[in-house]
Amino acid sequence: MDELVRELYGEPAPDPALKTRVGALLEAEARRRLRRPWSMAVAGLAAAAVVAGVVLAGVAAESPDEAPGVESGRSILLAAAITAESGTADAGAYWRVRKLVRERYPEMLGSGQNRYWMAESRVAEQWMSRSGKVWAGSAELGATPAGRADEEAWRRDGSPVRWPGHRLSTSAGKGTLEAVPGGVAFSMAGKSMTFARIRALATDPVGLRAEVEEIVSSTGADDGLVADALSGLLWSKPSPPDVRAAAYRALAELPEVRYLGQRADESGRVGAAFTFTLREPIGLVRRTLIIDTGSSQVLSSVTDAAGVRDDQVELVLEAGWTNEKPTAPDLPPGTP
Repeated sequence: MDELVRELYGEPAPDPALKTRVGALLEAEARRRLRRPWSMAVAGLAAAAVVAGVVLAGVAAESPDEAPGVESGRSILLAAAITAESGTADAGAYWRVRKLVRERYPEMLGSGQNRYWMAESRVAEQWMSRSGKVWAGSAELGATPAGRADEEAWRRDGSPVRWPGHRLSTSAGKGTLEAVPGGVAFSMAGKSMTFARIRALATDPVGLRAEVEEIVSSTGADDGLVADALSGLLWSKPSPPDVRAAAYRALAELPEVRYLGQRADESGRVGAAFTFTLREPIGLVRRTLIIDTGSSQVLSSVTDAAGVRDDQVELVLEAGWTNEKPTAPDLPPGTP
């Protein structure tokens, strides 16, 4: 199946504009961390990588000649489980996930020979109180060409900032924050997951995998879907340390999870890359995670869907408990 994925998607292309934006965000987050504690800190170490000028071309597709050993990937996941297990238990009034999201606009734009893809970027935040209240924050960063060839075609098209009949714009927008009435903060395979349910998940890998398979069974519990559900427990949900550790150990035993070796995300942060494929209504989907092996935190998640390379990129800026009250996300310094 991996060979089919490579034929469909090919090699991912870096996004220089996204790297610049996330670099500014990470540096800002690093300064903010000096003023408040987090139980799961990603930005501090990541900002150092950006400042140091690490520039790599994102997650590369695995090739048969360079594929790392299965056992080495398993060892990395098991080591991450030990690190996760020693993590700080939840402490704070709100669970907060802050990420930079880039998604390819679903339609090609331009005219004649000047046809190109654009990508939308935004800072997205989710807050949840212990009582179950949910807030969603967003700040649009403005659309940019999806790749180098797209940028060239966009410039030949006159570098438009808007397109008639499309909601797209290259301008950034002011950050917003909205309470979600009766909102569901978390889900697994489309099924609601309350804070209490996540805290009550099994803390041994066999038991956790069995629970996850039962939860996702209505959509077909193949290894790819189970891997996707388990990976969500690593960063997007307020999983206790022992549940995160069990998720890492369960992932280590799934044959569908492939280790790609050390890779960098689109911001230049380096970690261990793992990929798996799953079937969704839109077709075959490949998910690739990059994990900071020193902290066991997920740095990024890339989705290649329905033959579209880098259909969605999520760069994790922060994930953890905080006592800060929900606020609209800030734009990166220097954003026009």
